[in-house]
Amino acid sequence: MNHIKSSPGALQTGASAQSRPWIDAGAQVPFVFLTQSQGRVQVDGTPAALVGHRMRVPGDARPRGLWGEWSWDGETLSAAVDPMGYFSLYVYAKGGQIGLSPSILHLLQAGADPEPDELALAVFHRVGFFVGDDTPFRHIRTLPPNSRLVWRAGKLSITGGPPAPKTLDLSREQAVEAFIELPRAAISRFLGSWDGPIALPLTGGRDSRHILLEMAHQGRKPDTCLTFHHGGRALNAEVQSARAVAGRVGVTHRILGHPRLRLRDCVRGLLMTQLCADEHAQMMPMHDFLSGSAYAAIDGIGGDILTNPDDWAAGFMERARRGDYTGIARGMAEGHGGVISRPGHQGGAGAVFSPALDAAAIARIADAVKLYDDAPDPYQAFWFWHRTRREISFTSTAVMGGAAMVFNPYLDPDFVDLGLSLPWDVTCDQKLHDDAIFRAYPAYADIPFASGYRNQPLSKVRLHRVANAVDTLRIAAIAGPGNALQGVRATLHETPLNRIPSDILRLHNGYVRGMDAAEARRLIALSTRLSAAAAKGEEVVSHVHSDH
Repeated sequence: MNHIKSSPGALQTGASAQSRPWIDAGAQVPFVFLTQSQGRVQVDGTPAALVGHRMRVPGDARPRGLWGEWSWDGETLSAAVDPMGYFSLYVYAKGGQIGLSPSILHLLQAGADPEPDELALAVFHRVGFFVGDDTPFRHIRTLPPNSRLVWRAGKLSITGGPPAPKTLDLSREQAVEAFIELPRAAISRFLGSWDGPIALPLTGGRDSRHILLEMAHQGRKPDTCLTFHHGGRALNAEVQSARAVAGRVGVTHRILGHPRLRLRDCVRGLLMTQLCADEHAQMMPMHDFLSGSAYAAIDGIGGDILTNPDDWAAGFMERARRGDYTGIARGMAEGHGGVISRPGHQGGAGAVFSPALDAAAIARIADAVKLYDDAPDPYQAFWFWHRTRREISFTSTAVMGGAAMVFNPYLDPDFVDLGLSLPWDVTCDQKLHDDAIFRAYPAYADIPFASGYRNQPLSKVRLHRVANAVDTLRIAAIAGPGNALQGVRATLHETPLNRIPSDILRLHNGYVRGMDAAEARRLIALSTRLSAAAAKGEEVVSHVHSDH
């Protein structure tokens, strides 16, 4: 199938599906900005909008999907987001002003106060994401999960928030069956509501494999599977695993493997995520394939944390049982710092950008984890409602957000309720999802996940390194605050952090500290310019495997 184009930004509706892609709308990204003065309200922007992707289920009051919406009727501004709050709808509120948009930069351009939130930034420097509803800016926050905003006569009310999970009395056998049946029901509902083409980003892990095998079980395979890597024809373990399962199912598998221009993708990812994430640069080829297409993209977000705790979970559970939430916070900060730091450096980005706020940042993280003290696994609940919601969610809302529809089977409210309520002894061996997949689809149990493959070696001589070095200097000259020479010098400056996180966090710090309406306009224009220059659709595909 060729890369099918849709009308960017067009509202598409089926019997139960609504879609309003916004991520590549440039200066046309919707926002509303109200200013009350002397009893009158000045309105800038769009008085009413739906942004994101939404699907309604007959007989169920909880709309599925990741979306936000607002409406101004001349007296009252109301707004809401999806039940999980995974769509970042940003709220600016100060004095007699209020603004709403999926873009922080558009709120800042409209006149929002750019004062930094120093404590929120200190947390971000230590764990790589914002907790709660924080953003880099003191007066801008996200709307909480399952919440409703009402602003009338200058008074703001926000109600709602994440539900408190309670432990279910469920056996391992019952949990395995539930982890088969609930995704099956969610996928069935989606397939019944969407008759357009479907693209499934396929990794070497569990979540996307489960989705692919269930779609095949239901008799409707994706039109294409997509796997990105940046190694050309030298396939890494992830691609090899994905290709093996796609071939067995008999579905076309597109590999997005062209080498990338590193700093260019870093800047695009940073601006696409509204200065709220330090990841996603590696996913730009996925974005460029899907954005503006007619494909529905299916994202397996949430499946991992709701099915298998990570390797830190057991130690953090022991600390939670002792009430040592400061120890959990410190452990997360040390883990993140160790990943992004060069050998010999302690403290990660916090020691570089916010060293005076270490104790306050750790306390802020610890308090956020402690909120889930009654959950079966406090660390899992924190991870789901904070890191997954506030950082990983951009995979769906930004990277894939330009697709005609985005579907997230593991964020179905019924599946989330189950996953967050399972007893620790049911999930602690990290094999619950494996057992569900092997039981439901035994014919595929012999295909290893990525850990069962070895990366193919890259060529020692790679001419792309020269092109990448030249482009890095070009982007450094135009992307950073200050003049071109300052940007190049900053990129070449020695740093205690690994190069990619160092570049992202340095740019992030410069953007936040130098922010005003003019800088926001510059960054919107820069994001639009870099996106327009990128290869799109089939141009980012390095191989197509269709040997079925």
